[in-house]
Amino acid sequence: MSGTEKNAAAAHHWLSTKGMAYCALFAVLTGIGANIKIPLPYVPLTLQTVLVLMSGMLLGGRRAAVAMAMYMLTGLLGLPVFAGGGGFQSLLSPSFGFVVGFIPAGWVTGRICEALKVSGISLRDTAARSFACLAGVFVYDLVGCAWLYFNLNFIVGKGVSVSQTIAAGLLPFLLTDAIKLVVAIIISGVISSRIGKGGERPFT
Repeated sequence: MSGTEKNAAAAHHWLSTKGMAYCALFAVLTGIGANIKIPLPYVPLTLQTVLVLMSGMLLGGRRAAVAMAMYMLTGLLGLPVFAGGGGFQSLLSPSFGFVVGFIPAGWVTGRICEALKVSGISLRDTAARSFACLAGVFVYDLVGCAWLYFNLNFIVGKGVSVSQTIAAGLLPFLLTDAIKLVVAIIISGVISSRIGKGGERPFT
């Protein structure tokens, strides 16, 4: 089989009906997670981010990105799958950048897991999954804070600095981000151990 044929076969594999079903499943679960709020001091914890990171670890980069794109589109079309509801008006929300960031975050988390697996590192290795998840958290925080800065300065007209943006959009969420990361690592590890073999993603 030529390289082109191999690439076509790989593309067909992840874009198969089963693959799209898994993407849709994680899109729905992420919407459910956004509406599950666990009260904590100062910042309530929702389960969106847990599903974003899990999608990367269990589906791989491309499917995770598709799943998060499905989730975002569903919310923009009006279904109440965002923490603040749904609809195209969500685009004007200062925090919507974090939803946008879920797409590259899922992709980065998944691609790192794929690269680690190719190098022979088991995805049941906590350190490997921790590294992938930290990268994913960094990506969605980066995109979210960039969107927040743009929104506050050019849409709201508030005129905030980068440091003020970080203080408002990142620092209050560090604790909950850490909790979500640990939860995602634990759950994905349990799933990989019980369903996958040799650290493989169970849905591959």
